[in-house]
Amino acid sequence: MPPENNAGLLPPIKILHVVGSLNRGGIETWLCQAVACLPRQRYQFDFCTYRYKRGAYATELEQSGCEIHNIPLRSSPVAIFQFAKRFRRLLGDGRYDVVHCHGLLLVGFILFLARLENTPVRIAHAHSTKNNRALAGMVSVASRLGLALNRVLARAFSTHGVGCSAEAAAALFGGRWRGNSKYKVIHCGVDLTPFKIDRSPDSLRNALGIRAGATVIGHVGSFTVAKNHRFLVEVAARVLERSEDAVLLLVGDGSLRLSIEKTCAVLGIRERVIFAGVSSCVPELMRCAMDIFVMPSLHEGLPLVLLEAQAAGLPCLASDVVSHEAMVADGAIQFLPLASGAEAWADVTLSLLNGLTARTDMLAKMADSDYNVAVSAKRFEDLYGNARIDRARQSKKLMEDEAFSSWAESNSDRGSASIHPCKHSADPS
Repeated sequence: MPPENNAGLLPPIKILHVVGSLNRGGIETWLCQAVACLPRQRYQFDFCTYRYKRGAYATELEQSGCEIHNIPLRSSPVAIFQFAKRFRRLLGDGRYDVVHCHGLLLVGFILFLARLENTPVRIAHAHSTKNNRALAGMVSVASRLGLALNRVLARAFSTHGVGCSAEAAAALFGGRWRGNSKYKVIHCGVDLTPFKIDRSPDSLRNALGIRAGATVIGHVGSFTVAKNHRFLVEVAARVLERSEDAVLLLVGDGSLRLSIEKTCAVLGIRERVIFAGVSSCVPELMRCAMDIFVMPSLHEGLPLVLLEAQAAGLPCLASDVVSHEAMVADGAIQFLPLASGAEAWADVTLSLLNGLTARTDMLAKMADSDYNVAVSAKRFEDLYGNARIDRARQSKKLMEDEAFSSWAESNSDRGSASIHPCKHSADPS
């Protein structure tokens, strides 16, 4: 347990979270919920983003007392040098106790800079498994070399490492991560409160334009390559051909959205696909507007939307590259290889739609596990406190060793007499 850190006794532990953005996404949503669970008098949380100046959560975090910093990071050598200079200045001015860096591609570089500024606790947090064969042809040689270097730096300059799943930990820390005590898995939980609130499904479905009696295939995710929307709409096209009542509901936005809309038009299903955009009401959409949840991702760490779908009681279908640690209870998720093809995925999707049985026991199963954000936040509170204790002990030991070395050197020229004064205590007569 970390030591009590009450006002007037000890200053709050200063923690800098480093993330790409503060837009709505799995990592960012979990971070905001986790920060809200931890006591302000004990911890000061600040954020540094390197992609976007602000995001959907920026104002909320500032209102809760967090400082938001943005230091853009581009790929040119000059831009990288400028980023490093500004980030080191931020660390020097902020005098942070902990730098907690999230992601996969830049963690090592960020923690290397933190080491240069002597930040005592440096946490590498892996949220992704971007190392599977499904992406092999999509990643350039330069990107692969950069990722390999990042892994080396992350292992060398982190004092602690966390994976959101065992697969995510292996992706950043290597296959033998379990043999090093500085690495551990902490699942990123979700806020269960919204899933306990009753709401009429009819009003929400009507607002989305979903006709009465329709069965809804749901998906939540940004329109990026990793989420594999193109495969998803190909599956949906086969399902919609065989089920007149089915529709597809896509929640999220991103650079590939327009392309996916065009693909839906080509497949002849555009009128039965609902593009809902980014939403702050994902729990309500899952509970009231969706009947099943489908996730054909190319890679994931521990997808929080899959945990949310289970909290909503939805039957789930996911690609087998998704960590099986995401399954809250036996049978809650069906895993299927992407190599099975769209037709096989359509068969399983139709099977789930035709045998709909919402699970009502999931909230109780999640309440006391770290799938609950309140529990996972407490595990990070323990990590922050214990990490600072560990570093303090190491610093104390180092100071003691240096003091002993200094004393030994200062006495080395005085001979054994000065080192053993008791030998001269006898009467010389």
